[in-house]
Order: sequence, then C-alpha cells, then structure tokens
Amino acid sequence: MGKRELEVKVAAGERLTAEDVEALADADDLAWLGRLAHGRRVAAHGERVTFLVGEHGPDAVSVPVGASPAETLRAFALARLAAPDNAHVTGSTAVHGAPLAQLALNFGADDLLVPADTDRDEVVHLIWDAGLRPVERDAEHNVVREYDPPVPLAERRAEPQRVWA
Repeated sequence: MGKRELEVKVAAGERLTAEDVEALADADDLAWLGRLAHGRRVAAHGERVTFLVGEHGPDAVSVPVGASPAETLRAFALARLAAPDNAHVTGSTAVHGAPLAQLALNFGADDLLVPADTDRDEVVHLIWDAGLRPVERDAEHNVVREYDPPVPLAERRAEPQRVWA
C-alpha cells in the first residue's frame, strides 16, 4: 500500500492492518510518519498530555537499548498508529530523556512518566513547550489536576525577553 492510501486510511480513523503497519515501518519519511501519528493522537486524546510523577511502570513503547533518537521516534509513531484510539502511548523522561520524551509527544505519545524527584513545574513547562495541555494523573489514569493550555507562541514572543536582569 502506498503513502497516499495509508494517509487516507489513517485520516479516516480506520484500524490499520499488520501489513499497513509494516508498510509504515518501512517508510523513509520520519516527519510524515510523525504527522500521521500526531494527527491520530490529537483525534484520540485532543491536545491533552497526561503525566504521572513518581511512579515506575512499564513503558508502553518498547525501544531497543541503544536505539537512535530517530528509531525511538519511529517506534512512538508506529505504536500510536497501531494502537486502538483509547490506548495510551507512554514515554518516560527517565528512559528516553526529557528532550526526546518531549519530541515523542509530537510523534504519538500522549502520556509521560517522570521520576519522583522531578519538579512538576518542569514537566508542565516541557508539555507546554510542545504546544500541548498538561494533565496530571494518578496510577489509574484518573485526573489529579488539569493545567491551563499553553500560551500561544506568538503571544509569548509579543513581549521581548529580559536577558540582562
């Protein structure tokens, strides 16, 4: 199946077959794959990203040890595209590092696990900087606290930064 046919199938919200996922895995355009996965994530979960501080749990995306950042992002995108809409695709700042976990939010991840010693404000800003809305959850995915949506980038840049304080 070609890129266009896969794109149409994903956009329609159709369930992908194993052959479809194989074709996506063979795609050489990581940005395209990320856009498909992000669109599917937004359709399923909106602009919200849940996070859990202090819990250790299995990572929903299994990435081989030593995988490159591109391979990791591909794994997140494929996990989102292959998963049912109600499934969570979880990244971990402890496993993937904060920068890659943040990028994963635009490659299909909708949930983050962060170590207990992480400052909640850092997690909230990490999610805001990805252009998404943070929602703290408990271990059973019940909402603990919903945060405001991110301030649009244009609004943040409307006032010059103070670099010499």
